[in-house]
Amino acid sequence: MLLIKQLRIFNRMLLFKFQSMKIPIEATAGMSARIPFSSEYVVFLDYDNITDERLEEELMYLQEVYRLGDFYVFATNEFGRHVVCIGRLPLRKAIEVVYNSSCDAVFKRGIRINESRTWVLRALEKGERPRPKFLYTVESPYNDRSLQSEAHGKFLQRYYAAPIRLVNPDGNEELEIQSYKTANKTSLKDLKNK
Repeated sequence: MLLIKQLRIFNRMLLFKFQSMKIPIEATAGMSARIPFSSEYVVFLDYDNITDERLEEELMYLQEVYRLGDFYVFATNEFGRHVVCIGRLPLRKAIEVVYNSSCDAVFKRGIRINESRTWVLRALEKGERPRPKFLYTVESPYNDRSLQSEAHGKFLQRYYAAPIRLVNPDGNEELEIQSYKTANKTSLKDLKNK
């Protein structure tokens, strides 16, 4: 909630801005986009309220522009999507890909907010919501162009049964998992199910 009030005093105006935010209280955990012991990242994208048709179109565009490998798409709710590309990228390039997507604006800034300087995608339940579910792959002709994070690929295979095309593994099997608190957003659909 945002409340803005103005008060004129002679030839000056005082502006008061009050904002309320939900306090994060739901404990959950997720995987980090950072490759341990390096300054490289995989691409994580978090979309709210997007259709799969529009999402696939954007992912194919990003693959073509940045020569990215396969994208793996996960459902967080009816129109919420998490997207992972396991190709390793330098930080500057990963930021460029994330910022040139139409994913959630707050998620884009996550790397600057998170104390570990990484993006995190939820892997566990969030309140009564289940963990994300693998939906589909957007395959790319560039899947073998860069090293792929073996740790991220194997995690997605084991935890979500995602059919990962790991053709150029980096040999690293370490993955960072972060615990954090999040605001449990309640949607109209959630309320109808109760």
